[in-house]
Amino acid sequence: MRLAFTCTLALTLWACDPGDDGDGNHTADAGSLPPLPSTCTVPDLPEPLAGGGVVGDGSPESCTREALQTAVSGGGNITFDCGDAPHTIVIDSAIQVSDETLLDGGGDGGVGNITLNGGGTSRLVSVDNHVALTVIGLTFTGGFATTDGEDRASGGAIRGGWQGSVTAFDCLFADNVAGSEGEEGGGALYVPSQSTMVIVRSTFLRNRGGTGGAVHNLLSGLTIVDSTFVDNVSDTGGGGAVYTDGASGEIDDDVGGVIDLCGCQFDGNRSLRTGGAAYLFAYAPDRVSVNQCVFDANAVHRDGDGSGALGGGLRTGNAPLQLANSLFVDNHADVHGGGLWVDGNYLTEVTNCTFVGNDAGVVGEEGGYGGAISGANLRIESVTLASNHAAHSGGAIFNEDNTSVTVTNSIIAFNTAANEWGLDQSCRDTMPGSNNLQWPAAEGNDPPCTTDPLGADPLLGDLSDNGGPTPTIPLQSGSPAIDAGQDCPSTDQRGVERVDACDLGAFEFGQ
Repeated sequence: MRLAFTCTLALTLWACDPGDDGDGNHTADAGSLPPLPSTCTVPDLPEPLAGGGVVGDGSPESCTREALQTAVSGGGNITFDCGDAPHTIVIDSAIQVSDETLLDGGGDGGVGNITLNGGGTSRLVSVDNHVALTVIGLTFTGGFATTDGEDRASGGAIRGGWQGSVTAFDCLFADNVAGSEGEEGGGALYVPSQSTMVIVRSTFLRNRGGTGGAVHNLLSGLTIVDSTFVDNVSDTGGGGAVYTDGASGEIDDDVGGVIDLCGCQFDGNRSLRTGGAAYLFAYAPDRVSVNQCVFDANAVHRDGDGSGALGGGLRTGNAPLQLANSLFVDNHADVHGGGLWVDGNYLTEVTNCTFVGNDAGVVGEEGGYGGAISGANLRIESVTLASNHAAHSGGAIFNEDNTSVTVTNSIIAFNTAANEWGLDQSCRDTMPGSNNLQWPAAEGNDPPCTTDPLGADPLLGDLSDNGGPTPTIPLQSGSPAIDAGQDCPSTDQRGVERVDACDLGAFEFGQ
């Protein structure tokens, strides 16, 4: 199911001090990670730079690649005067940016007059080391990154420079392509280490790359807010839309960096091996947060040798993760974690989220674990898991370590597994936790997900718009989940305040 709606959100950073549990898994004391907010602040548009110039003299004929390169050569604030009609500038060799530059196309969300088109043969923009580039209201299409040195076939539309930055506001990136050898990728955008990337209110359609079909972020801080990723593809290394490898240039210091995704929509992206929509790998103390996002109908498949396929919607690892106020619907993984897979090395907190209709596994093939979630070192709080499916076991949750996954105040309902013995329909095994509802009630070979869950039909409504930035599954009148929780988060998935006797799952009834 593809969902269409808009949201305006923002991001929050947090601090944590994970410890080691003695088995190489890092945990955090309860409450050490402050909850993510139910609203976020969208960054303001940057101020114009000093200097610069105008591309064109008012006629379409004056707006050429050469005119753009000339304007950019001195840096500064660059605008366009190409006439009133939409205009395309053909880029047959990349525009080289050597000084701090702001390219302002004047468009809103990429629906503007100016398009840069590489015709499928040329990268559109290359940025020198130590240089900052900002692009506003432009369309980038037909970019193609060719190999011109070590790891140069990354960034089909824009390749940033080392210790530089790339910032995009209100842009459209469509049908750009990067390489697929080794760590090449970022069909639309790429930055190398010790840089920053910021993406706001932008759209990425049908981009393709080896690692990161749309975005590849290497050892750099990353912020993505209120942006949409549709039908992007990772050919080799994962991250159908977004791929990260660390959030700062130093992977072994005590500072780290931040990867934040907030208010984003991921529809129909796909990859091989890992992260159908996003693969967010970091190096603690890097911190990763995903807030107010929708993962809809993304998929991860095995590669040519049959391995991989982890996290149909999202795959994270090697750093603490906070995932909150988000929806995972109809995502697929060939092996593990139809919605989400985490490696369990560091604590993952999943709060106020809905997982519905996700599935793991392929009929007739090995695998199929955790239709909604698969992993370890997870703290699951006030989550609704409904109608997810695993080909082998754990229709809702495949807890890879039975003692390191806790579930509280959650609804686990109508999840199934297809193994012939009727094993582990909802969860792989019983986990620590309390105040949960499991339906159908556990019996026979199907263990309770936690000790003494409430066994009753939760009377769920349909996934729908009930206010807030993402669709949710409402509770119907008379649901046994109403007032059955304790010590819930202060708000639900929509940002609605919870009452003293809070409800189970991600939705607070009657508010």
